[in-house]
Amino acid sequence: MERIVRFEPGYDCMTFECKFKSDRCIPNQGGSHGKHGITIRFVVKGEAGAIQFCIYTGWMPQHAKVSLGSRYVSDWSDGCKVMPADIGYHSKKPMYEGQTSVTESCEFCDGEPCYYDGSSLNAQNPMYTLVNRGGEALWEYLEQYYRATFEGGEYPEEMEYPMPVRKAGHGSLCL
Repeated sequence: MERIVRFEPGYDCMTFECKFKSDRCIPNQGGSHGKHGITIRFVVKGEAGAIQFCIYTGWMPQHAKVSLGSRYVSDWSDGCKVMPADIGYHSKKPMYEGQTSVTESCEFCDGEPCYYDGSSLNAQNPMYTLVNRGGEALWEYLEQYYRATFEGGEYPEEMEYPMPVRKAGHGSLCL
């Protein structure tokens, strides 16, 4: 299976001119796009389609003046936190009766129509695996999700941190 990682740029149509070049995008009015941080998209692509997992980072576009030879930004997130946003499939064929394509040409479906469905609630599970076990474990989770979705395999289980929880009384130190 092909593994794809994309860092999709954010936008701030409140502070900067509209990234989408829309005349209707006016801050604090109905047509504004608002602002959105960088999205990280992890995709596992196979013959039947693809599985995607998206994380909203909250990392916002900035404008900072050069000081002492570099730009210093004290807060990249504008108060937003990293959030698991979506896990879902891009299928080359309908996955349930009555499902309609969301686009006629999808890069994750090799240019064929795309039948997409996803869940923000289920995105907690791959995020749990990523945080507890790292990138390779996330890829394993997404590949198992692919097999469960397209091949009738078992649904993946999120992975725990590899070390046991400390016994009471030993405390913890967080720097």
